[in-house]
Amino acid sequence: MKSSYSEKKTAQCLLLAYCLFIVYGSFIPFHFNFNPNFVRWRWSIFLTESIHSRIMRASLSDVISNVLLFVPFGILRVWVETASDQRRRMVPSTLLTSIYGLLFGVIIESGQTLSPWRSPSQLDVLCNGFGAFFGALGGFALVRAFRESLRIGLVQVLRDQPSLLVLGYLLLGVFVDSYYPFGVTLDRSTLWNNLQQSEFIPFKMFVHRYWLELLIEKVAVFAAIGYLILINLQRRWRTGAGLAWLLCSAVACAIEIGKLFFAARAFYSDDVIMASLGGLLGIILLPSLSALGAVKRHREIIWFMLLLGFLVYFELSPFDWISPSELTDRFSRIEWLPFKAYYSTEPLIALFDLQKKIYSLIPLGFVVMSLRPVQHSDSPRRKATMLCIAIAAAIELAQIAVRSRTPSSTDVIIFTASAWVGIVVFEACRSFRRDNDVSRDVV
Repeated sequence: MKSSYSEKKTAQCLLLAYCLFIVYGSFIPFHFNFNPNFVRWRWSIFLTESIHSRIMRASLSDVISNVLLFVPFGILRVWVETASDQRRRMVPSTLLTSIYGLLFGVIIESGQTLSPWRSPSQLDVLCNGFGAFFGALGGFALVRAFRESLRIGLVQVLRDQPSLLVLGYLLLGVFVDSYYPFGVTLDRSTLWNNLQQSEFIPFKMFVHRYWLELLIEKVAVFAAIGYLILINLQRRWRTGAGLAWLLCSAVACAIEIGKLFFAARAFYSDDVIMASLGGLLGIILLPSLSALGAVKRHREIIWFMLLLGFLVYFELSPFDWISPSELTDRFSRIEWLPFKAYYSTEPLIALFDLQKKIYSLIPLGFVVMSLRPVQHSDSPRRKATMLCIAIAAAIELAQIAVRSRTPSSTDVIIFTASAWVGIVVFEACRSFRRDNDVSRDVV
């Protein structure tokens, strides 16, 4: 009963997350026009234009993308239903999921009447319904075939190899950095333009790029990814470093090729080479370093210092320091009003800045909570929170000396909230591990 409830909650969370992704992808770049005349005109087009006339003008890529967008919606909706009642029949559930898909499509297309950047269409609603229908059909087969293996196998794998969570977190950051704002496109002209903007000759534009950024975001990050791939492969299949490096290089190349299918993105061969080099260095050097006695004894402190170093780099780069005479003026530029900068910033820029800060601070809260002085204190959560607040305030204070940065109370609030999430995640993981150890002892 408990596992069924847990499975249902997991399916509901994934469905909600995907629905939010659909809403996000349907309204970027979040420019809206609330002029009554404009809205009336857009509604008249949406309601009076026939599906047939729209089909005659629609591109095949647009139709396919609208169908494919709702296929995962159908799969996850079926999973939610079957998780609570495995005796659900396929035909009623598929039809109900299709109706949900149509209604969701109607809501999205209705909202797009407010956006000058979007074209609301009844054909898109119909494609969304078909996508949900096909997803529901495939969902029944997938859920029934893999329910037990996903429920038991995933928990067992994460129990034996918790470093997979770290690997997934790093890859998530690479995906977001590579594809944001996720302007997926199958349009041939966009693909061709991306190809034309790509750099296939290695290091042709290298001198014009910020080399420290490449070292940090490609070499260092993929060194960690390569090392994590290696240790997980060795634990699972006892394979060597060669396969781990090939997989790391393949991931880097696949991510770079994937950029061609996103608007305003391009392929850079030097990114692939630097990422592959980073993976190779991580596979060769990190196993030896992690085996050192000093590293094992002070593992938590080392992780803390590394994360703090990354955070300082991201928040203080490009290190364009001011002169002492500018210091007084810089103090007057501090933004004390929370979220003041987000009020006038482009929504996509604000979202990227927000997710970058959240992504960076969650691991810091997790690692701070793991420190021995924190764990041995009377109130570990409170002490970890206070330490994270002090770090956030110190970094913001240091930004006064950086010309291209603006210190603000907003960042301190976001940093603290994100670190709190990391602290809670640490406690949840520790509780999960303790429960697993107890269950093993009982068995």
